[in-house]
Amino acid sequence: MNISKWLASAAVSWLLVWAVVGQENAAPKKSTQIVNVIIPATMKAAAQSAAAQGCDGTLLKHVYDPTRLQMIAPCIEVSGTIFHIKPEADGDDHIQLRVDPQFENLLNNLNKSEQADSLILEPVCQGLVTQPDAISACRDFHSPVDVPAQGTKVRVLGRFVLDTEEDHGWTEIHPVTRITPVQ
Repeated sequence: MNISKWLASAAVSWLLVWAVVGQENAAPKKSTQIVNVIIPATMKAAAQSAAAQGCDGTLLKHVYDPTRLQMIAPCIEVSGTIFHIKPEADGDDHIQLRVDPQFENLLNNLNKSEQADSLILEPVCQGLVTQPDAISACRDFHSPVDVPAQGTKVRVLGRFVLDTEEDHGWTEIHPVTRITPVQ
């Protein structure tokens, strides 16, 4: 065997070994979404009773990967008290809202167990975006939504969704059109 054939054969063998070992060591691909979620009738009824007008549909273009959000109602208005506010890497604020009793059927088990008995509010593009796949959604845009301080009683207007992203599964108002402090 001449040297060029031997080098070609060695290169092919090395590539095959690299491909097999690379696949074995690669992390398994996970689904990024929960699928086939059925919304309970009680939640649909609660969303219908909270139905509102005036949601800003243009905010949806500033949601990174909006396909992960399963719409339950295009526009609702709820009231409650802001329990916790946390800036997220996608530029959104993640707000836990302790809803007033008439809106409790908007919460699912994950809102109760993972989100401190709260409905999640996500006003988009509130802060610095450090998550690479979210940068384009907030480019040259900052949300007009003012976020009141923790402990403030508010009314919130926005799109009611189920966040189907892996390790989520709770309900949210996302994107939020307006948060208004009330007395």
